[in-house]
Amino acid sequence: MKTGIVSVTFRGKSIFDIIAMAKQAGLDAIEIGSDVHAPYDADNLADIAKSAADNGVGIVSYGTYYKLGQYPDAAAEFMSYIKAAKLLGTKNLRLWAGVKNSEDTDAPERRRLTDEAVLCADLAAKENMTISFEYHGGTLTNNADSALRLMHDIARANASLYWQPNQYKDLDFNIAALKSVLEFVSNVHVFAWDARSGSLIRYPLADFDKAWHSYLDILAPDKRDHALLLEFVKDDSDKHFFEDAKTLNDWRDEYAL
Repeated sequence: MKTGIVSVTFRGKSIFDIIAMAKQAGLDAIEIGSDVHAPYDADNLADIAKSAADNGVGIVSYGTYYKLGQYPDAAAEFMSYIKAAKLLGTKNLRLWAGVKNSEDTDAPERRRLTDEAVLCADLAAKENMTISFEYHGGTLTNNADSALRLMHDIARANASLYWQPNQYKDLDFNIAALKSVLEFVSNVHVFAWDARSGSLIRYPLADFDKAWHSYLDILAPDKRDHALLLEFVKDDSDKHFFEDAKTLNDWRDEYAL
């Protein structure tokens, strides 16, 4: 498995600085966000690709903010992201499964969103690309059951899920969720957050050693090339990023991933 960073962890830094930090931290992968660091109409996408390659940091995903159900011409909008992904030299695009939780989405709307997801998967397949849906609240992937249903309804080999723990739930809940969706998981967002008190608190990644060993116990035997991507470190600080990167790489080495 690769270890890396989600570029939006540091929205205030330039993408070139983040790539350099990833190399310094011994990470070999990055997900580049489309909102700040690489909008699809940016004129420096090829330069970003070159910088990543020169630093030995693979762009494992274009972290788009394409959201199902939001565009009058979905095909044209998504093709803009595909063209940008080509310039970045990545084969995967991260998408969002709408803008509402599954329980707030009625059957006709869910059908429309699923049809659009199929459209995106098919457009990507024509370019030998894959799509991955963010596993996140406020979308159709807000829980494991709905995320699984979406994957089965899309029924495309090039469609997958990201996964990340739900910071509002306990360890047992998240272990069960990961086991449930594992067959569809591509990349994983790695963080140490807890919001069960009602306030989101970020911790050093090492403080969540037990939780992440539990998740890695599930992921490691899978043997697919998941990328483990750090996201939003404590205090948004460089110091905690480098510490978390060391923790993540130590876990990778421990599991011989």
